Amino acid sequence: MRQDTYAAQISFYVYSNPDYINDSGINLSSSEVGNASALLSSYLQILKSNSFLESVIEKSGIDPVYYTPGILRSEISASAVSGTAVFKVTVYDSNPYNAMLIANTIGELAPDKIVSVVKSGGIEVLDQAKLPTVPYESTSVSLMTLIGAVAGAALAAFFFIIRGLRDTRYRRLNEITDVYNIPILGIVPQMEEKDENGNVKVILSDDSPFVLREAYNDIRTNMLFMGNGEKCPVFAVTGADYDEGKTTNSINLATSFAMMGKKTLLIDGDLRNGDIAQILGIESKNGLSEYLGGLQKKLNIHANTRENLDVITTGVIPPNPTDLLISEKWKDMIADLKNNYDVIVIDTPSVGIVADGVEVVNVATAFIVVIREFVTRFEREELIIRKLDAVGANVCGFIYNGMDVRSVDYNHKDYVNGGNYGKRSSASVQHKKVSKKKS
Repeated sequence: MRQDTYAAQISFYVYSNPDYINDSGINLSSSEVGNASALLSSYLQILKSNSFLESVIEKSGIDPVYYTPGILRSEISASAVSGTAVFKVTVYDSNPYNAMLIANTIGELAPDKIVSVVKSGGIEVLDQAKLPTVPYESTSVSLMTLIGAVAGAALAAFFFIIRGLRDTRYRRLNEITDVYNIPILGIVPQMEEKDENGNVKVILSDDSPFVLREAYNDIRTNMLFMGNGEKCPVFAVTGADYDEGKTTNSINLATSFAMMGKKTLLIDGDLRNGDIAQILGIESKNGLSEYLGGLQKKLNIHANTRENLDVITTGVIPPNPTDLLISEKWKDMIADLKNNYDVIVIDTPSVGIVADGVEVVNVATAFIVVIREFVTRFEREELIIRKLDAVGANVCGFIYNGMDVRSVDYNHKDYVNGGNYGKRSSASVQHKKVSKKKS
């Protein structure tokens, strides 16, 4: 599909003296030609004035709905022929007949109009406009559509690139490994399977999918080498913000050690927002805060919530959680508990939000930091690593949580849909390593 534009041109000759128009015997001197040329700029302004163009519209009979003085002005071009007293007016229009009609109407009205306004000199038509038969230029609508589509796609791509650069959420493992020397202990995949209540099955159990069990087997194996030779290492699990899966990973890590046969204790140390009791369906009151605050003399331990796994809940929310976690009573409690267990896992508050998580450094063998794909932000993670480093905490590794099983970084794709090792299926779970690299 094309849209053509036609050009119709009319020529005028300018006289410095109106008496010369009808006198064919006059020979113009170069000075008189110069005087006539000096009038051209004034003539051109008159031809593009609103009053003159309105006269052209009325005289030519063209539709004033489609041809206003403003539109007509944009269609008219006038230029002088260098070194002469000749100037030409060109009209551009998609209708060749209208282009000729408008040009010749200008030729009909211009001589009287110009003389009446300027009061000196005069003009006459040299050549009238003829009907143009060949387009002056053609525009391919299809081509313009294609150009518009390409330009639109380029702008959209630019927008998404800028948006992507401004999005500081973790999306790939290399965004961690390129910055930190801290290892990635493991990768936990984004689970899709739901229970009968419609809740995603993310808590580790004997009937969990192979990929979830194997993910925590990987993490547990790596953690066995991070205990600094202690008989009962204490692992503090933390993160930068809410919704990263810190508590879920604390429960699953403790469960994984218990499934291995290790006598394991899980402590809900998030005294402001702890919900391990709710997740596991056990009583929350008479928990850690009541014991540390002196409201009860005996520490309430929920024994064997599953085989080899004991749990201490938070209890009521205290007004001074930080003070409780730096108290001597807290330190003595952990020291005593280490005599009775093989592994202790503490779910701490998010270090990027409150200071309580950092205070656990006084009893923790090592910290495990949870990063969640498309949730955790670069700047927030750097903040908590700096905080932990400032107090001399041993950050033994990251857990990369919620990886899309379709990601190129995911290594267990053959086992996602119910597959087991030796019985291949289609995709699954895992994690990696990281820590702040020195530049």
